[in-house]
Amino acid sequence: MMNKKILIGIGIFVVIIAMLVGIYFIYVYKPSIQAKKQLTGRFSEFKIKYDEKKAQGYDVTEAEEFAKKAKQAFDRKDYKKANKLLDKAFKALERAIPETVKEEAKERLSSVEVASFYLRVTDGMRSIDDVINLLKETKTDFLFLGWLRDRPYPESCLDLPPEQASICEEYGLSYEHFRDAVNKIKREKPDLIFTGGVALEFLYKKERNPMTGEIFEQEETWEMALDPSKWGIDMTKEEFQCGFAKTVGWISPEGKCPNVYDPKKVPAYFPDITNPKFQELFLSWAKKQIDCGVDAIWIDMLFSQAVMLAKITGNPSHPAVKESFDAACEIVNEIHSYGYSKGKYIYVGSWAGFVRFPYPPPNLDFVTLTPSSKEVYSMELDEDKWDTMVKEIREKLGDIPIFAFIDFGTETSPMVFFSQKLSPDKQKDFLRKMDTFFQGKGINFIYPLHGGWMGNNAKILSLGRYKVYDSLASEFQTYETIKELAQEKSKIKVKNE
Repeated sequence: MMNKKILIGIGIFVVIIAMLVGIYFIYVYKPSIQAKKQLTGRFSEFKIKYDEKKAQGYDVTEAEEFAKKAKQAFDRKDYKKANKLLDKAFKALERAIPETVKEEAKERLSSVEVASFYLRVTDGMRSIDDVINLLKETKTDFLFLGWLRDRPYPESCLDLPPEQASICEEYGLSYEHFRDAVNKIKREKPDLIFTGGVALEFLYKKERNPMTGEIFEQEETWEMALDPSKWGIDMTKEEFQCGFAKTVGWISPEGKCPNVYDPKKVPAYFPDITNPKFQELFLSWAKKQIDCGVDAIWIDMLFSQAVMLAKITGNPSHPAVKESFDAACEIVNEIHSYGYSKGKYIYVGSWAGFVRFPYPPPNLDFVTLTPSSKEVYSMELDEDKWDTMVKEIREKLGDIPIFAFIDFGTETSPMVFFSQKLSPDKQKDFLRKMDTFFQGKGINFIYPLHGGWMGNNAKILSLGRYKVYDSLASEFQTYETIKELAQEKSKIKVKNE
């Protein structure tokens, strides 16, 4: 009787083992075999397309790197990661650009001599014809921030209520104004590189996709706002957004945090660059400018999310930092891809602050730097600091064009000190000093022809009215100095040619 029970027990055990083996085969082993087989087929498909693109003279470096990483994951039997990396490899192949097109575009950018800042060409301070004359007189071949998307703009001023439409018309704040201005400038100066800009840091509570016309209400934009706690960081969404609002001056630094969800308290949020919906919205702002005719897109604070999260966590390798950095790099790739889909190479630039991150660099075409407010006020540039910055950029990005301009945007920005603290004569002297200094460092100084916020508290206004800098305004009168410096650069270029 005992032996019979033992045999029955052994039989049950064998059946259970057989069932477990069956379950493992059905739910684990078999799918693993299928995943491996599927991936092997995808690798073969990639190789065929890769070889075709490479034979046609396309730059397939990015796709090749993703494929290598996918193969490494495959060898580790991490088939899920291998699939994701292969997706990126295929996508990189789709946006690959012919080597000749890329080389010609980069050669054109590297040959820029005279760069001028003019924000924005439609602002109504002078006519487009007058703007063009200034660009011609200064021999400008790189127009920086001829337009900046820093808030929602309508397709036409007629789309707005009468009172808003009047302001829109006066300051040229529609895509219709922008497109017409770019077309006119390009007719007169076809070789000019027109650079538009997108301020990544401002996600207004009501937003619009200018490509589709889709409107996003506050509930939707709040969902796109950055929330550090989603990575397990000990900081709430409200705390972060309040801190950002204080940084940009919407809330007093010493004040208590109001309900940041209240549109009367804070007009915009800092977005989450890793949010797919925001990525699509942000790209629509860049794509619209490309459709309007720009040759380059400069992105303000592109890597600021990675920088801020690195500071909060104290760890530049934290997943939140890495994901934010990767998302910023992908934004650059998507803009390049869209430009090429339109038959042209679109340059993409941003601040150079990302160079200290321990990750492969983004595929930027140029980077920007600014003298500090302290340097502007003292009229002394810190040579050691600039040597270090240039060295770090060269080590990370090679021989990429570097531009420097007088930054603006807050009450303590360099432009505030330049316009409000320096007399016109000192401004002229410092312009000459910066131009000589930057040329010696291999940096192209962008002349402040027009534009740049001088602060809410500005006392010295352009033409007694505008809080944006203007080199021709009687209050500053730096245009002749800029023209002299620019024309001298142009002469040197012609002589060298």
